[in-house]
Amino acid sequence: MFWNGKDMKGTEKFKGMAMVLIAIALFSVYAYLLFATGLGILILKLTIAVIVGVICFVVGWIGITLAINEKEQEEGA
Repeated sequence: MFWNGKDMKGTEKFKGMAMVLIAIALFSVYAYLLFATGLGILILKLTIAVIVGVICFVVGWIGITLAINEKEQEEGA
């Protein structure tokens, strides 16, 4: 059978190591672009814009979830 526990452990370890290596490579590229090129200020501005965008998205998602749940609770009562 293809999906036994023994094979999954090896596959999961491979996936985990691949993710670690990809994260290290991406951070290395980010640090190089930030400090070793003239794009440092632009990279910082983009990074901050993405972080603020993600925070706003999460807050909006929580607000929508609360609004939907509140509406469902009123209808159920």
